[in-house]
Amino acid sequence: MTLSPRYQILLLAMTTFVAGANEYILAGILDLVAPGLNAPVALTGQLITLYAFVYGLCVPLVIALSSHIGRRTVMITAMTVYGLASMLTLLVNDFWAFVPLRIIQALSGGTAVVTALSTAATLAGVQRQGRAIATVIMGFTASLIVAVPIGREIALRFGWHAVFPLIGLLSLATALSHRIVLPALSPAASIPLREQLAILRRPAIIGGLMVTVLWMAGYVTTYSYLTPYLIDVQHLPSEWVSPVLLAFGVASLAGSRLGGSRTDRHGFHATLVVSKLLQMLFLATLPLAAWVLAPGSLAAVAAILMLWSISAWAAGPAQQVRAAAMIPGAQGVLVGLNQSGMQIGIAIGTALGGLATQTFGLADLPWLSVALILASLILMAALRSRAPQGYASGSIAGR
Repeated sequence: MTLSPRYQILLLAMTTFVAGANEYILAGILDLVAPGLNAPVALTGQLITLYAFVYGLCVPLVIALSSHIGRRTVMITAMTVYGLASMLTLLVNDFWAFVPLRIIQALSGGTAVVTALSTAATLAGVQRQGRAIATVIMGFTASLIVAVPIGREIALRFGWHAVFPLIGLLSLATALSHRIVLPALSPAASIPLREQLAILRRPAIIGGLMVTVLWMAGYVTTYSYLTPYLIDVQHLPSEWVSPVLLAFGVASLAGSRLGGSRTDRHGFHATLVVSKLLQMLFLATLPLAAWVLAPGSLAAVAAILMLWSISAWAAGPAQQVRAAAMIPGAQGVLVGLNQSGMQIGIAIGTALGGLATQTFGLADLPWLSVALILASLILMAALRSRAPQGYASGSIAGR
């Protein structure tokens, strides 16, 4: 079966939807999984950190080792392994038995996502790669909006053991769809493994990845604790938190699409500068709203959160395109490293948010996020002044 690149890219978005579901759902059913694993909630929560660190540190190695294999084959294999590991959780009743399956999920799911992102950029071509990457990233946001609440309802009705095998079935169906719909794809990179690993020794690459780590850590620092922040600091009624979070998720879809279009039209640098400035503005507005507005000002807080979500997710496609532009001919490797940077940022941001909450309280979380995003913006500007002309211009094509 042959479909146009547009529909092939939509199928790639299904890959990120399934992978995102497995990563995000655990946070939504943590209180239900912990008793099932005979472990405290705090320990069970470390499965989220484990996933992020394994993804961030080990997936680049998997991408490097598989760089001589066609990308369709890599995605089919990764999604099949991912699906089988997810279905095996049906047999798990102990925390330590879950750990190896979680590691396999992170390695296979991360490999599938990185390959899907680089494939989307290739299928779309240079002029439309920002929108293509945005479409694939929208799979993540869709999983956040759809999979998490549905997963919790399934867990409440049928037990948490029913959730991950269902994701496994979706993974296997996605792998089969790749086999039927996607064309045979060339390997993601022809760079030898030693040279790929040597990329990480370049200061400019480390600096570029730190831009991603700081940006994502800034986002997650507040987002990870958004529910208690809204209830305890903004004093929103608890029954309105879920609708507000749903609106936040819907806004993220719009942000991803907007970010992709702006990246194609104006280049990644301009898009990132505007996006990060707006993120800092709206994050700073949150504590100001808590001081100035009456407690529980639902409409105002919801509006601020939606604007923050749009600006934050608009940076996603631009950040991916920026990473791919750092070294010509190493797009697949660099997209993988950037994904790893995001996962490490998630782990760091969650840890910093928890530490700040215990030390200073929830009210100061947005200021910490602002500081991290500002550091990301300053580092990005410093690196741009030293970058080659084509890269500094803000697009792979150097336009």
